[in-house]
Amino acid sequence: MRSIITIAVQDLRLTMADRGAVAWLTILPMVFATFFGLVMGGGGSPTDATASLAVVDHDNSPLSRALIADLEGEGVRLDQLAPEERGAAENQVRALVIPAGFGDGVLSGAQQTLRLEKKPGTSQEAALVAQARIVAAITRLIGRLVRAADAAGPDGVLTAEAVNAIEVDSDLVTVATSIAGRATVIPDGFAQSIPGMAVMFVMLIALTYGAASISSERTSGNLRRLVTAPVSRADIVFGKIAGRFLVAVVQITILVIVGVVANRAFGIFIGDHPFQVWLLLLLYAAVVAPLGVTLGALIADPDRAASVGVILTMVMAALGGCWWPLEIVSDTLKTVALLIPTGWAMNTLHGLISFGQNLGELRTGLLALAGFAVAFTVIASRSLRID
Repeated sequence: MRSIITIAVQDLRLTMADRGAVAWLTILPMVFATFFGLVMGGGGSPTDATASLAVVDHDNSPLSRALIADLEGEGVRLDQLAPEERGAAENQVRALVIPAGFGDGVLSGAQQTLRLEKKPGTSQEAALVAQARIVAAITRLIGRLVRAADAAGPDGVLTAEAVNAIEVDSDLVTVATSIAGRATVIPDGFAQSIPGMAVMFVMLIALTYGAASISSERTSGNLRRLVTAPVSRADIVFGKIAGRFLVAVVQITILVIVGVVANRAFGIFIGDHPFQVWLLLLLYAAVVAPLGVTLGALIADPDRAASVGVILTMVMAALGGCWWPLEIVSDTLKTVALLIPTGWAMNTLHGLISFGQNLGELRTGLLALAGFAVAFTVIASRSLRID
C-alpha cells in the first residue's frame, strides 16, 4: 500500500508542477462554467426565480389600479403599459391584459376574465412566480370586496372607493418554498453549466494529461525501471490509477470550494448538498482515473494518446449531457447516455443540485458509476504492460 501511495503522490507532484495542467485543472473549468452559465441564463434556485410582467390596463379604474398595485412585490418586475402601447407588449416575455369595464363589472358582480399572454419556451419557474403573484393580487381584491360588501349591508351600494378604503391586513399565512423531490423544470444556467463543465474537465484531464503521461512513461522506459524497485506489478498499476485519482480529487475539491464561495457571494445555486456533490464527483473520479490509464496503455505515442483523449471526452460530454440537459434530447439519446459514465454522472448531479434529492435517493446512479469504476479498473490492470 505504501508503494501505491508513493507512486500516486509522485504523479500528483509532476502534474501540479505543470502550469498548463494546473490551468486546465482549475481556471478553464471555471471560465467555461461561467460563460455557459451566463449564456444559458438562470443560475439561482428555482424557488428564487424572478418574473418580468407587463400589464396592459384597458380599464384604468380604481379597482384595476388597486389590482396592479397588489401585483408589485418580491419576485416580480412590473412594467405598466398604456392601451396605446399595446404593441409594445408583444416584445414582452409575458403580459397581463385587464379588459375595459373591469372595475364596473366587478362591482356589479359580473364575472371578469384577465388574460395572461406569454411567449412559448420561456422560463417555467418565472411563469409560475408571475401566476402565483396574479392569484395573490386577485385574492386580495376579493377580500376587499367581501369586507366592503359586508360593511355596506344588504341595501348598501358597493363603490370602488369603499373597496379601496379597506385596509389590507398583514398576511396571516406565509408560504415558504423549497425543492421537494424531482422538479419538472429543465436545469439551465449555472445549474447546467457547473456540473456539466466539472464532469467534462475531470474526464478531460484524466484522458489527456493522464493518458499522455502513462504513454510517455511506457515509451521512455520509466515503467520498466520501476520494476527494478522493490514494488510489484500490481503496486505500479494501482499506483498509476491512484495518481490519476489524486489529481482528480484536487481538481474536484477546488471546483466545489469555488462553487460554495460563488453560492454565498453571488447567489449561484449549487444545490443544498455541496458535500454530497463532492462525494459523488469523487466516485466519478474513480471512473475516469483507470480510463485514462487504459488509454495511455493502449496508445504508445503520448501526443496521439492526448488527442484521442480529447475526442473521447468531447463525444462522451455531448452524449452524456454536459453541454445541454438530457431532459431536452430524444429518448434514443437518453438511452445512449445511460451507456456511458458521463450520462450517469450528470443525471445524478442534477438530482442533487436541481431536483432536491440526496445520495440516498440516487442509489441507481451511484451503483452504475461504481460498476464503471470496477470495470475500467479491471481493464486498466490488464492493459498496462510494464515489461
